[in-house]
Amino acid sequence: MRISLERPLILLLIPILGVVIWLLSKRFYKEGLGKKFVVVLRIVVFLLIILALSIPKLTISSNKVATIYLADLSDSNAKNIDKMKDFIQKAIKLKKSNEMQSVVVFGQDTNVEFSLKNNPKFSEFGSVVDSSETNIENAIKFAVNLFPKDFQKRLVILTDGKETVGSAKTTIDLLSNNGIDVKVLLLKSEKEKDIQFSSLKIPQKVVKNQEFSVFANINSTYSASAQLKIFRDGSLIFSQKIMLEKGENRFVIKDKLPREGIYRYQGVIEAEDDEEDKNNFAYAMCQVKKPQKVLVVYQNIDDVKNVRTLLDSYSADYDMVISDNVDFGLDRLMQYSFVVLCNVSKNQLTDKFLDDCERYVKDLGGGLLVIGGENSYALGNYSNSVLEKMLPVKMQLKNKEKERNVAVVLVIDHSGSMGGSNLRNINKLEIAKSAAAKMIDHLESSDSVGVIAFDHNFYWASKFGKLKSKNEVIENISTIQVGGGTAIIPPLTEAVNLLKKSKAKDKVIVLLTDGYGEEGGYEYPASIAKRNNIKITTIGVGSSINAPILSWMAAYTSGRFYYVKDASNLIDVFLKEAKIIKGKYIKEKKFIPKVVETNTINSAFSSYPPLYGYIATTKKDIATSLLVSDEDEPILTVWRYGLGKTAAWCSDLNGSWSHDWVLWDKFPKFFLNLFKWLEKGAEDDSFTFDVQKEKGLVVSINGKFKSSATATLKCIYPNGAEKMLKMKRTSPDKFETTAEFMPGNYTFVAIVAEDGKTKMSTFLYSVNYSDEFRVDFDSSRFEQFTALSNAKVVRKPEDVYKGKLKEVYSQHDLSNSLIIVCIFLFLLEVAIRRFGLYAQLERLLVTALYAMKKIKYLKIKMDFSKKDLITKAKDIRKPENKVKLLSKKEKKQDEKEHEILDIKKLRRF
Repeated sequence: MRISLERPLILLLIPILGVVIWLLSKRFYKEGLGKKFVVVLRIVVFLLIILALSIPKLTISSNKVATIYLADLSDSNAKNIDKMKDFIQKAIKLKKSNEMQSVVVFGQDTNVEFSLKNNPKFSEFGSVVDSSETNIENAIKFAVNLFPKDFQKRLVILTDGKETVGSAKTTIDLLSNNGIDVKVLLLKSEKEKDIQFSSLKIPQKVVKNQEFSVFANINSTYSASAQLKIFRDGSLIFSQKIMLEKGENRFVIKDKLPREGIYRYQGVIEAEDDEEDKNNFAYAMCQVKKPQKVLVVYQNIDDVKNVRTLLDSYSADYDMVISDNVDFGLDRLMQYSFVVLCNVSKNQLTDKFLDDCERYVKDLGGGLLVIGGENSYALGNYSNSVLEKMLPVKMQLKNKEKERNVAVVLVIDHSGSMGGSNLRNINKLEIAKSAAAKMIDHLESSDSVGVIAFDHNFYWASKFGKLKSKNEVIENISTIQVGGGTAIIPPLTEAVNLLKKSKAKDKVIVLLTDGYGEEGGYEYPASIAKRNNIKITTIGVGSSINAPILSWMAAYTSGRFYYVKDASNLIDVFLKEAKIIKGKYIKEKKFIPKVVETNTINSAFSSYPPLYGYIATTKKDIATSLLVSDEDEPILTVWRYGLGKTAAWCSDLNGSWSHDWVLWDKFPKFFLNLFKWLEKGAEDDSFTFDVQKEKGLVVSINGKFKSSATATLKCIYPNGAEKMLKMKRTSPDKFETTAEFMPGNYTFVAIVAEDGKTKMSTFLYSVNYSDEFRVDFDSSRFEQFTALSNAKVVRKPEDVYKGKLKEVYSQHDLSNSLIIVCIFLFLLEVAIRRFGLYAQLERLLVTALYAMKKIKYLKIKMDFSKKDLITKAKDIRKPENKVKLLSKKEKKQDEKEHEILDIKKLRRF
């Protein structure tokens, strides 16, 4: 035990206090004993304050001991669990009474079995940890934090030493600085019969249709026969029975790849006597590279004839895919420089394709161009979709102009075949009635509407007239029931003859049928309709329609023909037709596009040919309008979406509205500039990848980066999940992030943004099983820790308590205690002065001092002897028994008659 001062120089105030006391001593020389006692209290208070300011600390040696057992519950050490349990139980029984003990279990993570206790009871491991890895470093750090400060410390590590994550060597200084005695029980975990698929090696980049080698490396602890299988993208490409020798075995398989893309391989080894099957597989990946191409998705082949010509002049390789067949995943999209949707309805594309397309643009820096037409934008159901989210224009129009009045007659087939079910087992007539009702709901009260229902006969389900009550017309439509055969010409002629009398500017007949109808005779109603500017729009449902006739009538009268394979799509068709009829979105007129802003796309052009129509949209706030119509509505609008770019061309490119543009001599150059602007950045080789397995997969990119650079990692996991990970800059030349670990094939895409430009690179990485299951695992790292940390290897529970523990001293700060005493003495002194207790204090002190036999001379005016002084101490309070301290002159006068009080001795008190 010892006392130390943190601020010893503060004690220099004591001599100063002594000088002050000496200067004031004469003033209190003749004062009574009570007042002198108060002065002494003050002096003591000041002395205690000075001592408290010097921060005195009392250091005491501790004999308390804390022992923590670290038990490895990882997969590789599973067979040793009973041994560890037995060892800990026996060791606990041998502990001393001054010792507290705890058990902590670990694998990838760490958990407390039970905290430090004086009388621990342990029978089983009940805590759960992630056993897929062994992280001894993390377990040691966790245990160190559990040790109390004023205990001698002992750490017992029970493990097989297969340290798959982290490094225990990094904790050596931590253990030493905390004075922890380390003991290690090293256990054996190797299996007698274990076959390990060590690795599957293939080149990361190969040439299409060129043969290459696949190397299968297999390690076995015994000689055995086994079945070797190789899978490519889930399909078995090789299976053969092989003989394995003890040790390393290598097999070579030949393969070649027919097309560009990323390929995923998996190797599997199967043997009957193998004791561990978790290390019987391995993974690898490779990529067949090709020049970046363009993907063109179309709905009608006529829409892409001019696009094909443009791409030919662009000297680009491209794939033309009809919208029904677009099932590309993100891996496939990554091969394209940009994607063109040419007059395609959103309903023709799957949600998965649209979601992948968004990730391709936003996360991987791809490009998207949408070309207009009657199947696109608002008419293509882009509203509130992923497409609208990506594009620089929105479908809702800014200024809603007064819509034109129209006259519409719906001619609806209610023959027996319409009572059948569609592909989703829903009655076709019921769907048709719902679709017609939706169309009615989109018309205005100023419009004129009539509904004819027909089978082999026809009748007016709702009489033609102003749309005063939508609900009434919809109710009339709902009464249509399934009838007989199919006769189209009579109801069609009835509708034409009625509309030719109408004075409406726009007159439309919408004919819906799922039947074949008459063989001929359609020229008559069609010719009357054309002479009277009546458009006939035809909708054919299913495969039993007379498609050539329906298509001819629509084209002849400037209407539209819709072939609907599944009746469930009728609602979308009727809604689209309603928008066209009202003229809200289709703007058909001649105009010359106006330039609003310029960039690399249009800066080289001073004039443009006219266009004859477009789909109306509204520019988004931060988008760039390059060309607009005479109504200032977007024609060509561009913007950046995430890391990529998107562009909206709101006219068509099939020549209907863009006839003069297609003939323009600068047409190829204009769109060549647009294509170059949309291009995805090429793969960049200015930075490299590094992957380390720690707590997850630590992925880093290394290269020369500008100070303004930021990096993002697109991670495609083995299970197909995708995640964007923000990369942290750990040095001027390095970005880093951590991905979740799982066995299988990873695709990493690093995107680096610098000064408005984007660099991108793809890296393929394969992860096999955890090192927990490796036959050839190198345990030297943990052996180095044991040596460098001076850890003692134990074999018996008794060995845990061998050796001397490092002494631990606990320090106690006395400052607070001194301050509490100061406060008490100060309050006592204030109370004595405040209530004038000097006389009472004086009597009390004399009585106490006499009782302690410290005073030899005392003169007391009282009638009782000194012998009775203590028992009659209460009477001393009486005035006649007042104690009086005599001066030297008085002592000389009374020394013969009384006992003399030695003043000098009294002053000491």
